[in-house]
Amino acid sequence: MKEFLLFGLGNPGGDFSHTRHNLGIDMLIKWIEYMRAQGATVSNWKTHEKFHARVCEIVFNETTVVILDPIIFMNELGKVLHGYLRYHPLEREHMLVVYDDLELALGEIKFQASGSAHGHNGMRSVHEYMGDTNVPQLRIGIGRPADVTPIDKFVLSTFTPDEKRILEEKEVGIMKKITERVIPASEPGSRQ
Repeated sequence: MKEFLLFGLGNPGGDFSHTRHNLGIDMLIKWIEYMRAQGATVSNWKTHEKFHARVCEIVFNETTVVILDPIIFMNELGKVLHGYLRYHPLEREHMLVVYDDLELALGEIKFQASGSAHGHNGMRSVHEYMGDTNVPQLRIGIGRPADVTPIDKFVLSTFTPDEKRILEEKEVGIMKKITERVIPASEPGSRQ
């Protein structure tokens, strides 16, 4: 059985649900439903204080994917990945951190095997706790504010109706990109 880890960056609590800064974990929650529709077995969420996260497992053919949903705030998210890996060691190529990115246009996606946090405090915390920048990342664009809205207010705000429509149009492509990173190509339903 192959094992992979998906970690969606975001802030905990209802006040932050569906904000731009929670796009990483929000997309992974949608991906879980996407995989359920593909025939994956999906566990219930369980809270693990020692990982500072809620954990869900999906099994698809010969692959198990663990999804981490943080229960601590963005600036400390490195604790989540570090804590999980302390108990469940994985090679770096078997993990993927998914997060929002101001530098990419809304809904644009970009994979990088390692490198910069691109100014994202959650990803910066991951690098700090992991001791390097060799952490696979899937960046999902939220764009920059079209006006003078301060960045901290922009990332903590929800999407406009037009932005939600754009994201919905790009959602299948995002789901497929996540799938191709964690489900081996030889399995049915992968890399479609």
